[in-house]
Amino acid sequence: MLPDWVFRAGWGTPGLYEYLQLRMEAAQLGTGRAGVRKARKDLEIQVSNLERRAGSAPLRWAIKTSVPAGPAGQGWGDLYFAKEVAEALRKLGHIVRVDLRTEVMNPYSSQDDVVLVLRGVERIRPQRGALNLLWIISHPSRISKHELKSFDAVFAASTLWSQKIEDKTSIKITPLLQATNPAKFNPNVSEPDCDHDVLFIGNTRNEFREIIKDALLADVKPTVYGRNWDRFISSDLIGGSFIENDEVAAKYRSAGVVLNDHWPDMAREGFYSNRLFDAVASGARVISDQVEGIGEIFQGGVQTYLSPDDLEKLCSKENRKIWGSQQEIVNRAQQIGELHSFEQRAKVLSNTVNELI
Repeated sequence: MLPDWVFRAGWGTPGLYEYLQLRMEAAQLGTGRAGVRKARKDLEIQVSNLERRAGSAPLRWAIKTSVPAGPAGQGWGDLYFAKEVAEALRKLGHIVRVDLRTEVMNPYSSQDDVVLVLRGVERIRPQRGALNLLWIISHPSRISKHELKSFDAVFAASTLWSQKIEDKTSIKITPLLQATNPAKFNPNVSEPDCDHDVLFIGNTRNEFREIIKDALLADVKPTVYGRNWDRFISSDLIGGSFIENDEVAAKYRSAGVVLNDHWPDMAREGFYSNRLFDAVASGARVISDQVEGIGEIFQGGVQTYLSPDDLEKLCSKENRKIWGSQQEIVNRAQQIGELHSFEQRAKVLSNTVNELI
């Protein structure tokens, strides 16, 4: 993976940009730079020879992700996110395909009317012949002005960052927060307080994540689900390496409290983790690191901590009244599900496309 400074500076430099883009696409497609040039030339020929459909026919959308193919991509939140967006767009009558990082140039790409790039760890080039939307859902430190300018419309999962960058660049950025699916994540999936007392679901990201480190310093014993945790914590704290997405909501709802953390740049720039939307919509009590505005967005469903001592107090059963009664938790969950559903986000995306066509 290329370092953040390359994304911020290198992409805006003529010559260097093309080299970096080809290098990244070569890694994505598993080929060399010559192979990428041929694939892109073939795509441009197909696009130029394609007769576009007219009238009110459904639009063809491609949702591009940084998710690797095969087992390596199992459990990536970006993939679940993309599938939920796709299903919500289909309900609006669109034809939608989700592409992994190995499919940045799909055999069907020439037929795409709309390309939606879910911007995570890797840059994905806009596609000639299509309307190109960029939705920044994580890693804002990797975004350059050059990248923003190359898309027809830009969305970001942070109101704070959107306003800051729009003021700095004069590029219109529409705040579009992450979301949940209330049909899956709702308080009816399980009874509360009947399983793990303190729960964390997430992979290590090849580091000892701060909230788990702080929990152990506070003598809190969380049950952790995710890959590679045996490098950092004792086996008695590991609940498993993977939970099916359809089972996550019940785990959230049945836990005493659910722990959450953010990448440092996401916390700093106001990008709320997708886990927050899913967990609060499920009726969980959530504890997180601090992000500006988190209390208002989640209506008190997320409590934040600064130190291991804070975390210890929030995890104690005596302090769970902070989240309110079960009826208040259920009411809050339903409101979050209604306000922040993928269907609501898909309407914004679809309406934007209708305005641009």
